[in-house]
Amino acid sequence: MTTKLLKKLTISDVILILACLIVAGLLWRNHAAAEGEMLYIYKDGSLWGEYALAQDKVIEIDQHNTVQILDGKARILSSDCPDKRCVKQGFNKTMPIICLPNRLVLEFEHRSKERRLILQ
Repeated sequence: MTTKLLKKLTISDVILILACLIVAGLLWRNHAAAEGEMLYIYKDGSLWGEYALAQDKVIEIDQHNTVQILDGKARILSSDCPDKRCVKQGFNKTMPIICLPNRLVLEFEHRSKERRLILQ
């Protein structure tokens, strides 16, 4: 029975099946990755808070900085530093976002990874 079915498949059928499998795999991978991603916020060298990137929210750190988590990525929404380089970085989920004048660091990690030791 399966040999008859395989003989009736055309190239377009195979391409359609492969495209569906690729799209399903990408959707599953992005969903699984977003579940374990964490945002660690450091203020003045100490851990200020940790948040899951899967939940959209706006976090007010202090009167100087506001962080936004949206669609599995985070950014510094507002800052009163002079050059606003941290705000201009935009959304990210891999590279740290640093605001030097306000001594704020956003670090991204997966829950299963071991935490790194930060020495100052």
